[in-house]
Amino acid sequence: MKPSKKILIIAPFAFGYTAHIQKALQQYAHVDAQILYLDKPAFQYKNTLHKARNFFSKLFLGKNLKKTFVTDRIKVSLTKLGKQDEIFIIRPDMLSDDLLKFIKSKTQKIIAYYYDSTRRFPRKVDIIPMFDKVYSYDRLDVSKYNLSFLTNYIFEESNHAELDYQFFNISTNDYRFPLIENLAKYLKEKNWSYNIQVYNGSDMPAEYVEIITTQKSIQEVSELIQKAKIIVEIQRTEQVGLSFRIFEALGHHKKLITTNKDIVNYDFYDPQNILVVDEHTIEIPADFVTSLYKNIDEAILAKYKIENWVKHIFEL
Repeated sequence: MKPSKKILIIAPFAFGYTAHIQKALQQYAHVDAQILYLDKPAFQYKNTLHKARNFFSKLFLGKNLKKTFVTDRIKVSLTKLGKQDEIFIIRPDMLSDDLLKFIKSKTQKIIAYYYDSTRRFPRKVDIIPMFDKVYSYDRLDVSKYNLSFLTNYIFEESNHAELDYQFFNISTNDYRFPLIENLAKYLKEKNWSYNIQVYNGSDMPAEYVEIITTQKSIQEVSELIQKAKIIVEIQRTEQVGLSFRIFEALGHHKKLITTNKDIVNYDFYDPQNILVVDEHTIEIPADFVTSLYKNIDEAILAKYKIENWVKHIFEL
């Protein structure tokens, strides 16, 4: 059967999280789902002269060859793909107004999904009028800007029984690093086993966590999650939306410790499975660590699974 609905996803690669949207759409025989990544293939300088040219272009002309490369690549790709029924964009704030207008001219319906808050990326506010519909995972943004609420999604499930450690966390080095070090120190003092990794481009001092200099793939992270009893998430302070780490915990049936206080407002919240802690004064009751995971009603979990997520957005 010839596909009757053409859908294009434009998004960052995001370690492979966004690829699951296309994969879920491809399960529908009547859907032709394509994806264009904002950051793949990545821009590369041809030589030292090319790098110097970009430096002076930014300095004197206000033009960045890297951004031009992305714009040209998307325009060429979209022209080849032809008119789309729907175009779905994640992180549209990374694109210029002119490029967004070009994209809009190539579709009957253009949709945006904000999986970062406008407090972190203020440009998101300015471009809201460009879209037929804007979804956001941030309750504050939804209320303030009259957006449609939509969480992230469960894209993988497992029920791994063999555990190698009690706690797991993986993150990128940023302002949260001292908090994560403090967490690891707390766990060590309690004699609880943990695997806490912080990615940095080069080696750096750390007393309690493991510094890794190569980013883990989404599959590698999944394997590490499956070996833990409890997943730990230290949320960015400017966001209230639920990160992918929370949905990975749900999909893998893992307990969760998080600093996201808003999580108690979700229907999957159960104090036996989820512990909300203060990032500056971490206290973890021993009975939370020793108690078993409590299975969540399948009807609740189903709402957050990727197959139902795409069904809702694209009205499939």
